[in-house]
Amino acid sequence: EAQLAALADDIAYNNHDVDDGLRSELISVEQLASVRIFARHLGAVHGQYPDLVDRRLIHETVRRMINTLVSDLTEQSRALIAEHHPESVDQVRIAPPLIAFSAAISEEQHELKVFLRKHLYQHYRVARMSNKARRIVRDLFQAFMADSRLLPPEFQSRAAADLPRAIADYVAGMTDRYAIREHRRLFAVEES
Repeated sequence: EAQLAALADDIAYNNHDVDDGLRSELISVEQLASVRIFARHLGAVHGQYPDLVDRRLIHETVRRMINTLVSDLTEQSRALIAEHHPESVDQVRIAPPLIAFSAAISEEQHELKVFLRKHLYQHYRVARMSNKARRIVRDLFQAFMADSRLLPPEFQSRAAADLPRAIADYVAGMTDRYAIREHRRLFAVEES
């Protein structure tokens, strides 16, 4: 289960990040064309739908990438399970990974990860956003630690037993937009 969950997360996150990176224009189709798995599926989409552009082109390309990854993972895992034929949990534990991509797809998946790390996750605009998010979370935590009365009533009662945990739970439950609004409510001096 853990092996499958880890690889399923890789498939979901990497392909979601490709889509987000393109939508945010932090990466381009031309840059991604240097990544084999993307280039192959982009070419297939262009071949089948030569007039397709923009979001639809990206959607079809990413959809095909996901299909390739899921199909390969299923087939390779089926072969590994048949080869090792575990009959108990202990046999699964001592076996090599039974859930895996084929060597070729694993290499392509790694290439995509390296590309995303270099061109998306380490992009200066992402670094700026991450820095702002850290500051907002830190400021909120410090403000609530300094005065627990700033917390909503349901968290104030929990704060009496464990203030840091109550604050952490409150902040962890916030969406990005809500955290930004809460930060403004606590720190912005607005004229009425």
